[in-house]
Amino acid sequence: MPGINGSDYSMRIFNSDGSEPEMCGNGIRCMARFVANLENAAETRSYNIHTLAGLIIPKLREDGQVEVDMGAPILNAPDVPTKLTSSKDGAVVKVPLNVDGENWLVTCVSMGNPHCVTFAREDGKDLEVNCLPLEKIGPLFEHHEVFPARTNTEFIQVISRSHVRMRVWERGAGATLACGTGACAVVVAGVLEGRTEKKCTVDLPGGPLEIEWRENNHVYMTGPAELVFEGKAFL
Repeated sequence: MPGINGSDYSMRIFNSDGSEPEMCGNGIRCMARFVANLENAAETRSYNIHTLAGLIIPKLREDGQVEVDMGAPILNAPDVPTKLTSSKDGAVVKVPLNVDGENWLVTCVSMGNPHCVTFAREDGKDLEVNCLPLEKIGPLFEHHEVFPARTNTEFIQVISRSHVRMRVWERGAGATLACGTGACAVVVAGVLEGRTEKKCTVDLPGGPLEIEWRENNHVYMTGPAELVFEGKAFL
């Protein structure tokens, strides 16, 4: 779509249930690749993209990957938004959340859209994410009363301080193969909980993403965007 307020382009995205999220990290990488192909642009071209989450800047790299400045994480509880009581400087970090009679330790982060990240249940046992009944518990998190705008939920298994495995239940879309904003929220949450470094590989069912929370407080996501097929649709 045409740019707004001086941006190169603008992007809107709709979930499978018809709802409109503020941002999509995977979507904006694909958009950058799509536009670059249309423009026959240089390999290192960057774009200023207007989204409902603000200005996002994807950059095509020489190695074919797309690096995206996803902006600064939002941690203040009412701005995420969540009704959970903050535990640290206004942020919700490692706070118990009862979901269908079971307590989970959660950290809440917004990357322009709300995320609830959990590394463990309250008993402290690390998660084995491939064993989780995601279709059952995902909707219970998404529609929990403490999330007035609903939430995306990331379930995380720590492999090392620089490597985690993630499964995601997306607000309005359900279980998906990947979530770029979610991967960013995961690394922020991992740092806040003392579980990960600021630079981390996040493994998702759809493939890995490289995430870095840099000194300027912005989170950078790097991953692929590849042409799969082309076609025409009659509307």
